[in-house]
This record gives sequence, structure tokens and C-alpha cells, in this order.
Amino acid sequence: MFGKKSNSAGLFILVLAVGLSSFTCSKEADENAIRVGAIVSMTGMNAMTGYEQKWAYEQAISDINKNGGVYVQELDKKMPIKLIFADDKSMPDQGAAAMERLIKINKIDLALSSNVTPINIAAGTKCEQYKVYYQIVCSWIDFIERESFRWVSDMFASSSESSRAPFLIWQRLREDQRPRRPALMMEDNLDGQGFGQGFKKFAREYAYQFAVDEPYAPGSKDFSSHILKWKAAGVDALIWLGSPTDGITLLRQMKEQDLRLKYIHGWKGFWTTEFVEDLGKESNYIIHDGFWTEKSGAPGAQELGERFRKEFKKDSVSVGLYYANPQILAMAIEKAGSYDSAKVRDAVFGGEFMGTVMGDVKFNDKGLAFKPLIALQWWNGERMPVYPPVPDVWELKLAPMNEMESL
Repeated sequence: MFGKKSNSAGLFILVLAVGLSSFTCSKEADENAIRVGAIVSMTGMNAMTGYEQKWAYEQAISDINKNGGVYVQELDKKMPIKLIFADDKSMPDQGAAAMERLIKINKIDLALSSNVTPINIAAGTKCEQYKVYYQIVCSWIDFIERESFRWVSDMFASSSESSRAPFLIWQRLREDQRPRRPALMMEDNLDGQGFGQGFKKFAREYAYQFAVDEPYAPGSKDFSSHILKWKAAGVDALIWLGSPTDGITLLRQMKEQDLRLKYIHGWKGFWTTEFVEDLGKESNYIIHDGFWTEKSGAPGAQELGERFRKEFKKDSVSVGLYYANPQILAMAIEKAGSYDSAKVRDAVFGGEFMGTVMGDVKFNDKGLAFKPLIALQWWNGERMPVYPPVPDVWELKLAPMNEMESL
């Protein structure tokens, strides 16, 4: 009996030794790479945009590693980046759980974000707990600022500033070209109500008054009552928020009822490729929002857009924002001379990063980098940059209100 116990104990020690040896080898192998964790929505309601984000992260890391990785001054050598994904399942609690697994099990050095604000806040809370630097894109910076994070940065627009774009565009027009009687039409829900308040605020600031301000029920099939009111009020421009389906229905009914506006600017519903495929040339002159454009003139932007289009047979208004996240992280590691979380964080907070696919990016002392949502104009199936302006590429076209081609 005693001999059997001794054999068992010996076998246990042997297995344990092999296991520890295997763990040590694996750990040593990992130490030859910088471990970067990324939570991404691979499943759930956000999976479509999550897929674009995952693709962009992979492209950026691949491009960095092709050049031998990132130079780390402390080690006096280049190190490749090992990218480790975790599915946040499009839910905040799952994002927090995924981040905790990346930190505790995968032993990541640094972290990249998902693209939904509540998910990023939940994951950021875990990074604060474990003191792992978390680099966010695509979350409202005013929402992130409220959290008073010390281990989290963010590059994106401000929800309170995103309603300013049309008024800045109008200010660049000649006085005689500016809209006189714009209309405001938002989805009748929390998003529409909140966004609408921003437009009303900036209308007052820039001395505009909405001739008609009336929400609509999402999924509406008949916009005739709105169109009649716009005609009666002499409306010449429209600021709108809604889904692609609702936007297509609205524009078609405006054409049927012979209402032509020289300026139409829509959020959420006008940027999809399905929108322009359904409307064809009727989409000309329409302006929509976006995060990024390959026509910005930023280094590598055109090439990245072509790479995406070659693979997916369509373009994107977001992949540049996602690509820039690991691009900036690599720059920050080189700037810090280390991939230690605290040192990389300190390099980002208050830091400036030149020549990204998002252009030059400057973070304030709170780790926030403001990048306004852009405005793009559909023209013959292509997106042309309107704001921020790129005069060498495109000048805003106002729809001729007396010609059928305006809509």
C-alpha cells in the first residue's frame, strides 16, 4: 500500500514538473511578443460593425509586424505584437467578462476596445481594477470623461458636439447660398430626442430657426403629411435622423410629391451602401455622417480603403478609425520605450501622434482625443468629403431646386 502511494506521488510530481515546464516554455515564448487583447463584437446585434473592426485591427497589426514589430527601447529590439481577441457578444456585461479573461488568463500587456460606449465603459472598469491600459475608439468622449478613468483613453467625437456639423458647413457657404428655412425631423425615440436637442442648441447659436420641427415614428410608410407641411412652410433644407429603409421611403415620396430641397443631411440612415444601391442617381447631393473617409488625404488612407474594397466589394466609413487604434498604440510603445501599461498610458495622455490614417491625433491630459464626425456627399455612387473640407478633392454641391435631378 505504501509503495502504491509513493508511485502515485512520484507520478504526480512528474506530471506537475512537465506541466510547469510546458507553462514556462509557453510563457517564455509569449515574452517574445507584446500581448495585446481586443474585445470585439463577434456575435450579437453589433456583429456587422464588429466584423469591420476586427478586420481593421488585424490589418494594422499585420502591417506593424511585417516591419519586424515595434521597437522597444528598454530591450533595444523590435518586438512583434500578438493580438488576442475576445467576443463581447454585443453586451456590456459580456464585454467586462471578456476583458477580465484577457487580463487574468491571457496575461495581456495592453488592450484595445470594442466600438460601443456602454461595452467600453464596462470593460474599462475592469482595466481600472487591474491597472491595464485600455485604448478606446468609437465611444463618445464626453461619456468616457464622466467616468474619470485613469487607465483608459478614447479617440472619437463628442455627443454634445456632433450636431454642429451642418451649421459649420452652412457657414462656409456664401450668404445667398445658405438655407433660409431648414426643417428638423428626428426619429421619435430617445436617440432622436437627444440628438434633436443638439441641433436645436446649435441652430440658436448660429442664428437659424427651424421652419418645421416635427418627429416621425420609425417604420413609417407614409410621409405625405410631413412633406405637405414642408411645402407650405417653404422649407429648403432638411436635417434628419432615421433608418436606411425610412430614409429611402422619405426621399422617394418627396420626389413623387415634387419637393426638391437644396440641402439634405441625414444621420444613421444615409451612409449604407444599400441606400445608394436602392436610390441610384437619386442619392446624388445627399449628405451623410461617417467616422472616416479614404479621401481625407491622411497617410495610408487611400490604400486602406482600396484594400477593404478589394476584399469586400464595398467601401467603409469606419475602418480607418479602427485601424488607427493599434497604429497609435504602436507609436505610443515606441514613444514610451516600453510596453509597460503605465508607461504606455503616460505616453498617450497629453501625447500627439502624427501621420495616422486618421491624420494627426492629439490627446489631452485626460487621455481624450476629439475627432469630429465627418460629413460626406453621395455623388454617382461615391462618397465625397464635405466636412472637414478637402477642397483639392471635393466642393459641396447644392441640389438645384428647379431641376428633377435634385432628388
